[in-house]
Amino acid sequence: MKTYLKREKRQPQALPCKLTERDLAILLVLNRYRYLRTGQVKRLIFSDNSTLQSTRRRLRCLFHNAYIGVITPFVKTGQGSGESAYYLEKSGMNLLEEYGETVRAFSKSGNVRHFFLNHALDLSEFHLLLELALRNHPKIHLRRFVCDYEVKSHLNSEKGNKAFALYDEVTHPVSRRSYVVHPDALIILQGKGELEKYQKLYFLEIDRGTERLEIVRNKVIGYNTYLQKRIFTKYGKFDGFQVLIQTNSEKRAENIRKSLTDQEGAEFVWVTDVGKINEKSILNEAVWVDHEWQLRSVLK
Repeated sequence: MKTYLKREKRQPQALPCKLTERDLAILLVLNRYRYLRTGQVKRLIFSDNSTLQSTRRRLRCLFHNAYIGVITPFVKTGQGSGESAYYLEKSGMNLLEEYGETVRAFSKSGNVRHFFLNHALDLSEFHLLLELALRNHPKIHLRRFVCDYEVKSHLNSEKGNKAFALYDEVTHPVSRRSYVVHPDALIILQGKGELEKYQKLYFLEIDRGTERLEIVRNKVIGYNTYLQKRIFTKYGKFDGFQVLIQTNSEKRAENIRKSLTDQEGAEFVWVTDVGKINEKSILNEAVWVDHEWQLRSVLK
């Protein structure tokens, strides 16, 4: 009788499984993204396949041999089951290091809690779309993409929030109030070849509609103070930066834009909703709304 392997319960003994080049590719993208769903792995590694069958088979092999782990997002009662996501386990990290790869340093507190996994997966999706949009771009490449849960280094002595690579606290020069600047991601786009000297800095905020608009306003105040103090120059020679806010609905995007009316710093904030973002639009279409309610494109 055929034995079916449970998706989230590892076999007590490792399964016979010969590692392939695509298995290594899966470990590499999990190192780059941290969390990916099955469908996201397919789009990155198995895009030439018409079904998920091969993707699932290789993920199953890697999971039951403890190279990767699996986690399921928090889902409210009555809303079905969330699609599981995969991440690197210690054996997978060790294997990458044997191949000479640098394993990215993430939060020392372990994996993200189930309740916040959807936010991490939304961030992975934005990252994925960005990479796909630039995969064959003749003039621009993605120089850096740093996630909010990456820490400064494996050996960093900092503790708590200060250990995170993107975490900063700034003090407003007038109110003397302290603001936290901790974007969900840092993005650097850079030209290729003769255009290599041109680069631009972006900070990404993934908004799922759960925070009060006052918190969003405070983030913008923090970014503006961060800009005035020119703290962002630690990432390179930039004149300034753009803050991109992707939220969960068109109505929420409109409310955020309204809440930032006359807000100091609103001029470098662009807002959109997730329904408008795809591989083609993320960089090349006017789907971002600026402070004057004009539609803007990242690359045009």
